Amino acid sequence: MNKLLCATLVSAALISAPSFADIGVTAYAGQTYSQSLTTSKGLEHEIADDAHFAISVDRHMDDTKYGLYYSFFGGELESNSEQKIDSELLLFQSAVYRPVTENLSTYAGAQLGANYITTNFVEKDTFFASGLFVGLDYKLAGGLSVGSELRWVATIIKNSSKISCDNDASTADICGWHFDGDVLNQFQASLNLTYRF
Repeated sequence: MNKLLCATLVSAALISAPSFADIGVTAYAGQTYSQSLTTSKGLEHEIADDAHFAISVDRHMDDTKYGLYYSFFGGELESNSEQKIDSELLLFQSAVYRPVTENLSTYAGAQLGANYITTNFVEKDTFFASGLFVGLDYKLAGGLSVGSELRWVATIIKNSSKISCDNDASTADICGWHFDGDVLNQFQASLNLTYRF
């Protein structure tokens, strides 16, 4: 009797427990394209386009997913390759899937979070970021799928931290990295691999 009761309780617990078959881990690699920024002194900075790497962990439910997206991009200013800029995105994302064929789906989603920017010429800082993304997902066997994605990230830059200025008496005082309220637009084109378990 006790064995039957234990077996019934274990079976009930397994049936009511959340299924881990709804968790997906995705690895991304691609290119980040950045638009130029204009500082409060009227100087224009262009961040050189470079590769990015990212990972996301998502919960998949029916035709939707939601989870966390982390991306790292290491670049430099086009005008001065000695001035390095690292951008780390941590975003909450949510997307809706629409089937095209049995194995191919499209998806569109939105994201919200932070962009942690580190440079070798001013103090690091964290900025609010949001955006949209679209992609294609092709299911392979065994929980694997491959895809491609285009992601737009808008980072609101307002930097009130210490800045590096040219204080040479023979030249005009120029502050090279201070923004009173600009938006850094970045576009990420990625290929990705997802494993759902």
